[in-house]
Amino acid sequence: MKINLSHISAVCLAVMALAFSTSAQNETIAAAAGDKFVISAKAGGVNFVEGTVSVVRTYGKSGYLLKGDRLQIGDRVSTGTDGKAEILLNPGSYLRLGGNSEFEFKTTSLDDLQLRLNAGSAMLEVFADDEFAVNILTPKTKFNLVDSGIYRVDVSNIGDGKIAVWKGRATIGDLPDAVVKGGREGSLAGSGAAIAKFDRDEKDGLELWSKARAKELAKISNKLKSDNLRPSLMNSYIERRWNMYNSFGLWVYDPFWRVNCFLPFGQSWYSPYGYGFGQSIWNYNLPVRFYQPMYTKRDTNGNSRISEVPPFIKMQPDRGRGRVGSDPVSPSQPSPTFSPMISMPSKSAPSSNKRSPGN
Repeated sequence: MKINLSHISAVCLAVMALAFSTSAQNETIAAAAGDKFVISAKAGGVNFVEGTVSVVRTYGKSGYLLKGDRLQIGDRVSTGTDGKAEILLNPGSYLRLGGNSEFEFKTTSLDDLQLRLNAGSAMLEVFADDEFAVNILTPKTKFNLVDSGIYRVDVSNIGDGKIAVWKGRATIGDLPDAVVKGGREGSLAGSGAAIAKFDRDEKDGLELWSKARAKELAKISNKLKSDNLRPSLMNSYIERRWNMYNSFGLWVYDPFWRVNCFLPFGQSWYSPYGYGFGQSIWNYNLPVRFYQPMYTKRDTNGNSRISEVPPFIKMQPDRGRGRVGSDPVSPSQPSPTFSPMISMPSKSAPSSNKRSPGN
């Protein structure tokens, strides 16, 4: 009897183990299928490489830079004469490096993004404003990108820096009156700044390439499908890889196109070049808690409260400078409330997130 009972117990345990193994395997397969889109809110991803591009890393192995690599603060990227590289900045923003150029990250924070262009030329397509400025350091000066827009920064052989503003607004160094607006270029000149108009109709290879990349990436964003992407959004949120309070949107790696594109949090956002991104994260019907902070702050009385407002909402107010690629928002359209709880926008009446920040 004992032998029979032992035999039966062993069989039962084997069946249970097999069932558990099969269940775990199914969960693994489901997770793998659900995570075919990689979601990120971090800067530093290498989205495109052409020609000779190398990296000297602060930590790790230096060598050629490859598409799909990730850069850390202090990693120096340099291009050969035929080299080009597209680097992901904070979600929605790109650095496009031309030939014979070198750059590195100084910081990667949303509200204090700092890059250093040591040599050569770079185009920047960025979402920025006074609270989320992008700072470009050169050997002899600093340029502050304080509006969403399109910028070109050049560094001469002797380290002098120059910025050309295609769209947007920038300032030079710590000079309060050195404001460079769209259609103008600026540089330091003695103790002041030299600002003059330039012809935006004259475009070289770097400028044409940057615009072509912006158009292609916007098309890919438009082709994102909610049924395919929703599981990956949910999984990456649960793994604490993003929340609506640390970026303007998300980088989504599309395995079909093998490239990262931008999924905005705001409704009907356009790129600084004027290309629409299609759906926003509101179209993916995520659980309500996904649109709320993953943390709370305590007030002076020790009471837990939510005091933060998502960065993309801070970008919404009309500051009298217009917006890129979108019509003015009707004041009758409701906007979501983010403190203390988020109200989901109505599907029948889009939220006022139809504002594309920028010039």
